[in-house]
Amino acid sequence: MSMPISSSERAAQVRSGSPTTTGSLPRSSSVLIPSYNRPARLLGCLTGLANQELAPDEVIVVWQGDDTATRDAAETMIDAVPYRLRILHSPEKGVVPAENLALDASIGELILLIDDDAVPPTDWFRRHLSFYADATVGAVGGPADNFLDNGKPFPRRDREPTGRLTWWGKPVGNMYDHDPSWRTRPPRDVHHLVGYNMSLRRSAFDRFESALRPYWSMFEMDACLQVASRGYRVLFDYGNVVEHHPTNTIYKAGREGDLTVKVVNVFYNQSFILSRWTEPRLRFWRFLYMLVGGTREKPGFFFLPFAILRHGHPIRELRLFGRTTSATIEGWRDGAVARQKFRGSGSTTGTTAGIGNSENPASKAQAGHWAVPPGARHPEAR
Repeated sequence: MSMPISSSERAAQVRSGSPTTTGSLPRSSSVLIPSYNRPARLLGCLTGLANQELAPDEVIVVWQGDDTATRDAAETMIDAVPYRLRILHSPEKGVVPAENLALDASIGELILLIDDDAVPPTDWFRRHLSFYADATVGAVGGPADNFLDNGKPFPRRDREPTGRLTWWGKPVGNMYDHDPSWRTRPPRDVHHLVGYNMSLRRSAFDRFESALRPYWSMFEMDACLQVASRGYRVLFDYGNVVEHHPTNTIYKAGREGDLTVKVVNVFYNQSFILSRWTEPRLRFWRFLYMLVGGTREKPGFFFLPFAILRHGHPIRELRLFGRTTSATIEGWRDGAVARQKFRGSGSTTGTTAGIGNSENPASKAQAGHWAVPPGARHPEAR
């Protein structure tokens, strides 16, 4: 287990071999971990954070509802870790309420997110921190290797691109289960990240969007677009891979479970985010895509026949289509209201564009790539 080091020692180590565009490194750091009903996995995550080459200043665990087992598990680690471990309670269950509770209590100029069922590599914190020597960087993320309960890894994937948002509004992730050779790739600019392995400069965003509906899908994308709207870069580091043991069934394909959470609310959240952050010239096309497009799992008008063929139960699919259409319209309306509030608050230094095929202002000179972080080993769902 590593021992904590001072901020000055941390800065000296990270600045060694730092990128050409330098700025002030964050002077403090907070790792936020919402946790629910996975006490054994949480212990693995906290142990992984204890084994970091550089220790974060604090780790905040948020237990939710009546899940006292998670609280009790976290308390056993207080005297066993080299960082300050804080344990907070959120009466409301859910990732965004828990993240915001931790965010409000945090001291960090650098905010790091990791899932309670993920285990970071020993250089995880150092790699995240190293990028913020560049004053134009506002958020950094990395991939996950997923594992089944029996320890068997998920199949490898080589789909491209990574972390993009198409001009018509389709989010493309591909941020997990990469071929090991991808770890040698240089970090690159992206549009969005995933919360199981992510960090943000605290001054680059306000809060995680509480208006999104459970299971708060895409809250990370909203945060990244906040960052981009202020002119900061969002980077993906292929070499900083967490070990992830997903257990949440919300994201499994098919029609089992709560379709309001799995399908309808996803339409609302995506529509809200696109309406809030899309530049004027693309708003019509993205709204049209949300109404007409979609996928076989989450169909708009075009994919409705394919959804019926795939899932059967035409009446259920037609009703679901009606609900998703309503959710799309509601999300677009509410996102437009949020856009106006954001503009009126003076929070942004640029426009609400931030996304599309254009790069962020600060990233144009970087041509979409970045140097290997200082001291890194160049070899490389929630």
